[in-house]
Amino acid sequence: MIELRDVRFAYAGAGKPVLDGIHVVIGRCETVLLLGASGAGKSSLALCLNGLIPGSIHGEFSGSVRVDGQETAAAPVAELARQVGMVFQDPEAQLVTMKVEDEIAFGMENLCVPPDEMERRIESALKQTGLSALRHWPIDKLSGGQKQRLALASVLCMQPQVLVLDEPTANLDPEGTKEWFAVLKQLRASGRYTILMIEHKLDHLMEMTDRIIVLGRNGRIIADGPPRQLLYERYDEFIREGVWLPYTVSLARELSKRGVPLPGTPLTVHEAIHMLEHARQAGTIDEAVLQAAAAAIARLHVEAADSPPYPADALASVEQAGPAAEEAAETAEAAEAAKDELAIEIRPADFTRKQDCMLQPMQLPVPRGDFLAIVGRNGAGKSALARYMIKLRQAAPGVVYLHGRDLAEWSFHDMAREIGYVFQNPEHQFVTNRVFDELAFGLKAMGLPPDETALRVERMLERFGLKQHAEANPFQLSHGEKRRLSTASMLITGQRLLILDEPTFGQDQRNAHQLMHTMKELQQSGHTIIVISHDMGLIAEYADHAAVLQEGRLIFHGTVHALFAQTELLAEAGLDLPPSAAIKRALRERPA
Repeated sequence: MIELRDVRFAYAGAGKPVLDGIHVVIGRCETVLLLGASGAGKSSLALCLNGLIPGSIHGEFSGSVRVDGQETAAAPVAELARQVGMVFQDPEAQLVTMKVEDEIAFGMENLCVPPDEMERRIESALKQTGLSALRHWPIDKLSGGQKQRLALASVLCMQPQVLVLDEPTANLDPEGTKEWFAVLKQLRASGRYTILMIEHKLDHLMEMTDRIIVLGRNGRIIADGPPRQLLYERYDEFIREGVWLPYTVSLARELSKRGVPLPGTPLTVHEAIHMLEHARQAGTIDEAVLQAAAAAIARLHVEAADSPPYPADALASVEQAGPAAEEAAETAEAAEAAKDELAIEIRPADFTRKQDCMLQPMQLPVPRGDFLAIVGRNGAGKSALARYMIKLRQAAPGVVYLHGRDLAEWSFHDMAREIGYVFQNPEHQFVTNRVFDELAFGLKAMGLPPDETALRVERMLERFGLKQHAEANPFQLSHGEKRRLSTASMLITGQRLLILDEPTFGQDQRNAHQLMHTMKELQQSGHTIIVISHDMGLIAEYADHAAVLQEGRLIFHGTVHALFAQTELLAEAGLDLPPSAAIKRALRERPA
């Protein structure tokens, strides 16, 4: 069904090809998972399949790409859309109308699908993606996850032979992710689709994956074969590459390194629980060993990096870049004492006097030095709450307090020196045409000398793996590189309160862990970290507290450990236990 022969592609102006001699054949009705580090060329390979490369995206292209025998470079993109349905990593890049129903109908209208058949497909796609209640909504009112589901529904209605899914669950909450994987399982079982996926939520995906293809940082395929064989035989190599791996594989390998081999090679959480139970019955494992292995997994990708997680000189530059450099020398004892002070506080009053605010009054104190995760379903109000915290949405007086002072009294200039914010969509905060200038922008606004500005920018470029892109346009980076740039742009100016909206979206496993490890280091130096995320695994590893939103209401605020102990609350909020917590709970609930 899909055939690539000696495919090479370099983006216009790029110094080296992102794809460098790709040879691969994918059979009809095969389900293939494409893995690789951020910037390895996964999305570029996917864009070759529907003709956008080289048809619409400029660069140097050579080789042959065939879908069902048709040469994609010679076929119009509109014609290929009948055969290849693609869901982009960023759903906003493919939404073209103003209303949900119109968006789903758009492709079918262009294909002249009869109205009765169109209505049947629309209803089916809405049901499959959980959007039935939003059929008549304006698209600009949807959350990021809801837009992702809409893109999926629009593609399914076209009934293509090939589905290319580029991080289709990246913006979905745990409940939505589980629902989408159930849809994918049905699509695969139908025997009608050839499916190529780029995805990093792997633990629930393994049972429906026929084959894994891994792209290396050199733009070439470095591994291709059955999931179980590849993931275990080349585990250490994939760690060095920064490839996302199932938690169960990492757990089994780390236990083996500690002299506790499992009776098999688990790929799914269910398999891991079954094998761990056998090991416990045999007396070869206890909770202490399990805990040690879990802790080692969190360190793996940080330790595999070419440089330390956050170099001491770069950390110092972040500390010194703050509004009061003398405060950067706070001792660990002083930072600990400051935890009794509130960095930010939401007091129980109406957010606005308008009727269209979905957020309900809530009491949410965030102490200085806290690491808080804000979680909940898509559309629960997480990003809206963050926007009130930084005055992108104006709260009524008496609702939001920054360092004990009503945020309504703060000027934007003074507030921006205290709070750094990373948007859910990194493109929304780029303001220059060069990566170097993007990092230097905030430092120049602070009045730093050119030499000091250049030094700090160079450190950040090195730290976030962007040195080779210093002269590139930020909008030409991969999604993962854009995310790293937006995060670095925030960190470089040294605010003491950092709010990150889905900071690991689009990141490979190594960069995701390095970024979260960096946040942990900054927290330990006195910063306050607030993260909005759907990745319950990373929240379990790094966050201290969690705030759970449900339809604009705060239904939980407490420790992450306490949250994972409340099964009914997790279900109510559409959340799920990460594999690590699910495995521990299952073993605790079973008699030894």
